[in-house]
Amino acid sequence: MMIREDVELHRAQRAFRSVLGAFARPGTVQSIELAPGNPARPAALDAALEAATRLFVDQAVTFCVADSETDATTAYLTSETHARRAPLRDADFVVVPARADAQTAREAVAEACRGTLTSPEKGATVLMGCARLAEVSEDGQVAEPAVHVVALRGPGVERENRFAVDRADWLRARDARGDEFPCGIEIVLVDPDGRVVAVPRSSRATLLDVKQLAQGSAIKEQMFHVKHSEAAPGEAVETGASAAGGASSASAEDRAFSVSAASAVACASAAKEVR
Repeated sequence: MMIREDVELHRAQRAFRSVLGAFARPGTVQSIELAPGNPARPAALDAALEAATRLFVDQAVTFCVADSETDATTAYLTSETHARRAPLRDADFVVVPARADAQTAREAVAEACRGTLTSPEKGATVLMGCARLAEVSEDGQVAEPAVHVVALRGPGVERENRFAVDRADWLRARDARGDEFPCGIEIVLVDPDGRVVAVPRSSRATLLDVKQLAQGSAIKEQMFHVKHSEAAPGEAVETGASAAGGASSASAEDRAFSVSAASAVACASAAKEVR
């Protein structure tokens, strides 16, 4: 029994460090270990969302479940964590299962407590279940075009962090709130495989166009090939110049300059399209 408790404690500690890392680096995908199987767990609550919820919810806080069938999930979490149930607008933590429809998710984010100027820490944390989270590479490649790409900027982000998620209802509802810092809510996205992304109230989140990202990536690749294609004509020109003497050398330089100028024009045009 003691060994089992130690294993669960260490699992929770590792998960907590991962979530802390997610908040320290907003928009980056972190991973947590799934909660062990429990026959009493309701179908609406997957193992990853339960593991994330257990990190925050205990007898000292209140929570609310935003779902069409809340009774079973609420009763289970109350029994497991000894936390108190509260109305959505008053709850410290709002749990939104991945199966919740778009309207339910929007309402959960829209009505969550924002705190006050004197007590901003009373702002709620929304634990949002989703079907899939994924990282987005630096060149903008997205493995699955059906997902949404979100870009985060702000504290903890050097320039911009991007991630892919299957739902964007939470982001549109977050934008519509119009919270002014330090008031606001924290959002933790969790998928069934244990991937998590934190979106703190201090972050600026933008929904990007996946097609535009793909087009931008293609243009960058085209610019790369245009740039490196200059080498072959340049070598041929230099070879001809060495055989023909000084006059031919001057002509070779003119041709090389023309190739570079044409390449620069092509790159500039491509950059305008990206913008």
